[in-house]
Amino acid sequence: MNNKCYLGIDPGSKGFMAYQFNGDWAYFSLIDHDVHQIADAIRHLKDKYNSNIVCTIEDVHAVFGSSAKGTFSFGENKGMLLGILAAEKIPFVEVAPKDWQREMWTNGDKVYKVKEVRRKDKKVMQKITDTKSTSMNAAKRLFPDIDFRRTSACKTFDDNKVDATLICEYGRRKNL
Repeated sequence: MNNKCYLGIDPGSKGFMAYQFNGDWAYFSLIDHDVHQIADAIRHLKDKYNSNIVCTIEDVHAVFGSSAKGTFSFGENKGMLLGILAAEKIPFVEVAPKDWQREMWTNGDKVYKVKEVRRKDKKVMQKITDTKSTSMNAAKRLFPDIDFRRTSACKTFDDNKVDATLICEYGRRKNL
């Protein structure tokens, strides 16, 4: 087994951190903690694993059609997390969603939805990938024993926890 701790972060507004060490997984919800608690959690990982920790963080950008408030919140979370990682001297790699998804998804995981789009003054139906459902399928396929609900009281899966898990696994597979 590799003696490296892999940390994967989905920095969204309801983001998650997932980390694995020798096949054991643990999670930390960003929405349930303030910036000081998040910094303490990352510092604890740094102290526990010393120089054997690496982070893969999703490289989020503004999404077309998103509100200014949502875009600002996205950037604020990512900036805060990058600052904490830099302060703790934890090496990190930013990965675009399309890159980790390409690595983690198979054709069998894909779920499609139909969306109405406007093209040259007419509306057409377009088949697009449902990224949340596709990621959930990939996560269940790869990690059937992990509970992807935010808490045991929740009835549905948390797509932020799913994404953090897949981002973490992406980092491990790429031996970053």
